[in-house]
Amino acid sequence: MNQRTTGLVVGLVTFVILTVGLLASTIYFYIEAGAAVEKKKAADDAAQASNSKASKIDREYKALVGFMTGEADAVAGEDTLATAKKALGAENVTNLKLELDSIRSNRDQLAQDNANLKQQADAARADAASARAEAGKASQGALAAGQRVEGDIGAYRTKVDEYGKKVESTVQEITRLQDEMDQRRRNEVASLQEKIDSESVSRATLETRVSELQKSVDQYRVKPENAAQLADGRIIDSAGQDGEVFISIGAKQRVQPGMTFDVYDSVQAIQYNPSTGELIPGKARIQVLKVDESTSTARIIPEGRRWGARTRPVVKDDVIANVIFSPEYRYKFLVHGMFDVDADGKATAAEAEYVRGRIKAWGGDVVEGDALRGDLDFVVMGVQPSKPLDLPPDADEGEYTAHFDQKRAYEAYTALFTDAQSARVPVLNWNRMQVLTNEGR
Repeated sequence: MNQRTTGLVVGLVTFVILTVGLLASTIYFYIEAGAAVEKKKAADDAAQASNSKASKIDREYKALVGFMTGEADAVAGEDTLATAKKALGAENVTNLKLELDSIRSNRDQLAQDNANLKQQADAARADAASARAEAGKASQGALAAGQRVEGDIGAYRTKVDEYGKKVESTVQEITRLQDEMDQRRRNEVASLQEKIDSESVSRATLETRVSELQKSVDQYRVKPENAAQLADGRIIDSAGQDGEVFISIGAKQRVQPGMTFDVYDSVQAIQYNPSTGELIPGKARIQVLKVDESTSTARIIPEGRRWGARTRPVVKDDVIANVIFSPEYRYKFLVHGMFDVDADGKATAAEAEYVRGRIKAWGGDVVEGDALRGDLDFVVMGVQPSKPLDLPPDADEGEYTAHFDQKRAYEAYTALFTDAQSARVPVLNWNRMQVLTNEGR
């Protein structure tokens, strides 16, 4: 779309530049044609003046010759020279002769002048003819240039009309696409609103059930004030080698290899940290190595992996505890979202499956689905999705899909967290989950 608009703008600018150049050329040709016409007129005037001058000289020459010829004939008509002298007188005859010689000399000069004037007139006529020819050529050139200009203007006008049609077609196409996108957006918003309304109804129904199920939830929830009840077993012998100990629970109590337990001097030592709500670590930590029917073999985890150095030894009849493990009860966990178990900054669904596997291996039950149930003991939530930003006006279909997926994930995460808090179901992340199962210390 941007490329079409750019091409149209370039075409219009090019047309304007060519039109200005064409106008300048037309003005130049018309000026040259006017100059040629003026030059032709001046040449015609010069030729006419030359013709008038030549005609005047011819008339004067003919009058002079006629006069001289008449005088000569009159003198030649006398019978004799004597008779003429007698009639005119000698002095007058001499004067007439001198005057006749002068007239003849003037006649020759006039004849020469007349010849020169004829040559000048012929040259003027030739110049006038040449000027007329040049004026004709200039006029024809100007006419041809004007015709070319008119032709070019017609071609440019045709191109402008074509560009106008293309622009109109492009505007119509853009309008059509905008209408389609607006309609699709309205449909998606309406669909999402229906889902939101449906979820709101479900949430309202769930909230009405929370109070009814609260007693059922409370009887299975770990309470800090009953921390002494968290003792899961005891040390029955600490005579093993390499830090091995024997505990009083085994396969009958669903103990599995890899489980960890904190070791305390007595049940009264099992306490919660009031500021964090977490179980205070025991004097040592053990990890199950081998499971028998009613007992298990464990090893004391080295001090470097514990919170602080061990100051009291592990002895017989010490109690062991894991805040989540219970020999008689299988805790139910709801796992929601994606997790970043390896702390690489990328939360994935595969790592969420790993968390579910660890819960099952520990001895808990993973509840399927993402809805809060009344018999849940813990909600384990992954990395919180970021709240999506508003879509730009020119967002495409892919951006719409990604936006609404992110929005649904964010709203589902927030709604589940809020519901869990309202129902007072403990919410754990992966780190707290590790602490409670004694895997993260």
